[in-house]
Amino acid sequence: MIMKKIIFIILFFPLFSCNDWLEVESEVSVTYRNYFQNEQDIEQIFATMCGAEKKIYSNWDTEPMAWTSLYCDNIPASIEGYQTLNPSLYETTKISWSSYYNIIYFANMLEENRYRFENVTKERADFWIAQANFLKGLMYFEIARRWGEAPIAPGSEDAKELAKSPVDSVLAQAIRAAEAALILPTHDKLKDAKGNTVNSRQYASLGSVHTLLANIYAWMGGLYGDNKYWEKAEQEASFVLDGKAGSYDLVSLSDLVTKTFGSPRNTTEVIHAIEINSQDEDRFMQGKFTHNYPGMAFITYPYASTDYKLVTSPDGTEMTRIKVETIMELYSEPEDLRLKEFWYRLGQKIIVKEDDPSTPEDESIYDEPSEYGFINKWRETIFSVNPDVNEGGRKLLAMDGNIIYWRLADLILLRAECRAHLDMANAVQDLNRVRQRAGLGGYKGALDKKTLLREIFNERDRELFGEICRYFDVVRNGYFQEIFKGNFKTLTDEDIKDGALYLPVGGNAYRNNTLMKQNTYWSWHLVQ
Repeated sequence: MIMKKIIFIILFFPLFSCNDWLEVESEVSVTYRNYFQNEQDIEQIFATMCGAEKKIYSNWDTEPMAWTSLYCDNIPASIEGYQTLNPSLYETTKISWSSYYNIIYFANMLEENRYRFENVTKERADFWIAQANFLKGLMYFEIARRWGEAPIAPGSEDAKELAKSPVDSVLAQAIRAAEAALILPTHDKLKDAKGNTVNSRQYASLGSVHTLLANIYAWMGGLYGDNKYWEKAEQEASFVLDGKAGSYDLVSLSDLVTKTFGSPRNTTEVIHAIEINSQDEDRFMQGKFTHNYPGMAFITYPYASTDYKLVTSPDGTEMTRIKVETIMELYSEPEDLRLKEFWYRLGQKIIVKEDDPSTPEDESIYDEPSEYGFINKWRETIFSVNPDVNEGGRKLLAMDGNIIYWRLADLILLRAECRAHLDMANAVQDLNRVRQRAGLGGYKGALDKKTLLREIFNERDRELFGEICRYFDVVRNGYFQEIFKGNFKTLTDEDIKDGALYLPVGGNAYRNNTLMKQNTYWSWHLVQ
């Protein structure tokens, strides 16, 4: 098995040499002519696609949209430009779409080489192609949300120049790929290449495919303002929430934090997740720091520091912080259980270790409450033991647990949003389902569409705080001028049309492609 993995790396990793517009390099067919000897070979390609997906979602340090939408009071000057739409920062940190297209490349390559599959039944070949199509659909969806106009990738052996396609075409491509994955079974019936039951939620199932489609159509509803997309999104979400795509359920808040977000990796509420395993932890131990979620920027005390008053890093730069009063404004109902489960001793006296060496290690003292809140949604630490990482040989590298991409509470609130757009009375039922898990009574506010949509958005802020989706929630609902800062507040309708809410095209996308163009907004605001 080890030798096969080595061979795979030799054969396929040259695809990532990054020297054309997709930043993937086409290989001649002889490269894989003798590769697809059994189902394990196909599974290895899928594993490589999952690894590329992990690379995208495991490091939010280089994700402008995560920093743009981070709910905070203090933020380092180095990323403040993201929150204010400052072109100077985007000029130096243009984000590449290469990792997204690498996954699409592998999906295309797998489908194009299906005729080479040996010793693989049609049913199992269909299964792996469907897995690849799910990831392909997810990548096109993410490209559409981030860049808008973008190329439709050619075949894996076609390296011709291509111009960007309209965002409509990119989203249509996402839908086609997702629909091609609808043959997948429910999660309890997934089998790997050896016939073993699959527990990983990174494998696609019928539930994750319908959830992807629900998110695509909801995005299109916000983009085009057309109820037909909200209707489709509601239908796709309902297919999952009505139990037709497998068994999912909300867990208690305590289990959500300790098991779902933690190392036990309880999956009852999880629809799609990025797997973090022991191999990754070994890599972490070598000093690779990964932010699994945007909200992990708030993690200092009590995990990364014993000084709860620390607001600047050792080099003097301001750290990412959120004030207690800001948190209390968001979670405005004091009985909300998330105040206790998602935050550490919020507004309470802080436990401080006594500095006196004569004091026993297990004794602590209490200091005054901090004006800042400390996130406690992720609690299980991975520390480096490499003495070369930092003085003392101990450094917080990451929080243990899978990266949850979609969970049931997210989908419930997305359906509530769809139903509110469609003036469906049961929108409140979905909203209340999440509220009740948080220990709250039913929503008693106004029921007009504008007010209800804002309340659903606020509930998503409370429930999904620090997770992946906030930027897209803000944009989908049209709240960017109200919520974001700086240049966001002065964007015109023409700016929006020209692509101000999308990322500029960066990386090597222009190399060997004379047809590539920057979107209109960024072509005016960036130095070319």
